[in-house]
Amino acid sequence: KAGVPVAEYSFPPNKIANIQSQLERVIEKNYHLHRSSRDAYRSYMHAYAAHSHKDCFDVHKLDLAQVAKSFGFAAPPKVELNLKHTPRNKKGTKGVKGKIGAETTGH
Repeated sequence: KAGVPVAEYSFPPNKIANIQSQLERVIEKNYHLHRSSRDAYRSYMHAYAAHSHKDCFDVHKLDLAQVAKSFGFAAPPKVELNLKHTPRNKKGTKGVKGKIGAETTGH
């Protein structure tokens, strides 16, 4: 759709180590890693929400559990994003602040 070439690589499963549980444990136990990971998660969500191509980058359609795993969390952390939701109507109502979390997106 966007004309961006995609290169796909295959790796033998026996050559890939599953370190997800170890990553989650170390981030859970180390305060500084946990805080840095949470800040990175929040920044990623902000950047995703602010992207100009809303048809491709809809923050409300993200699988937050999978995004959280990529930052080393077993479950999505609760972070305040202060995203403005702008409804598309003719009256031009002002946006409202909102939270993005597992409970608000259904994931």
